[in-house]
This record gives sequence, C-alpha cells and structure tokens, in this order.
Amino acid sequence: MLLLLAACQEKKFDRFEREAYEYTVRNCPKQMDEITVLDSMVFHNDGSLDYKYYYTVQLDEDQHQALKDILDDLKERTAKNVRNSIELKAMKEAGLNFVYIYRDAQSGKQVAKYTITKEEYE
Repeated sequence: MLLLLAACQEKKFDRFEREAYEYTVRNCPKQMDEITVLDSMVFHNDGSLDYKYYYTVQLDEDQHQALKDILDDLKERTAKNVRNSIELKAMKEAGLNFVYIYRDAQSGKQVAKYTITKEEYE
C-alpha cells in the first residue's frame, strides 16, 4: 500500500514538473503588468517542494526601494490568491511551497524573493 501511495505521489510530482515546463514554453515571457514579466515557472521532481515563479521587473532606483517597502503586503496578497486558487488545488494538496523570485531587468540581480508555505495558504 505504501509503495502504491509513493508511486502515485511521484506521478503527481512528475506532472507538476511537466506542466510548469509546458506553461513556460507556451506562455513565457508573459507581460503581467507595465513593469513585471513572468519569465518562467519551475518545479523539479527532486524531493524539493518548491514551485518557483521567476519574474523580471523593470525598475528605477526609487522603485527598487518601493518594492522592498511593499514586500510584506505583496506576500500577504499572494498568499490570499494562492489560498483561493482553484487552479492550484492539486499542488496545495501535495503541500508545495510557492516561491516568487523577482530579478532586475537591467542587472539580472535578484531584488526580491518570498515563499508561501503550506501553513500560509491553508
């Protein structure tokens, strides 16, 4: 029974990996708003429970600080969206973490990162 359960989980995680890859190939880069582009979605079936969203943001120096200032609010709004998302149901049931990584469009350096854990979206 335990072996059967493990096999089902592995298939589910393989599906998450495939779907993230296919979404990225079909839809990315995707302009989310005037300054934000979704570059990719990544999930690796390697034992990690992190489903990652990579964004590029076009910001000037003042906007970098503004992003840092609103990061807690942005995380809370994202957690609410994850909590209410029907599309993420299977991933939430599997206990995945949702990781959001923002990089500067000019330098490529990471400017923000936050994680929504199972405890935050339940």
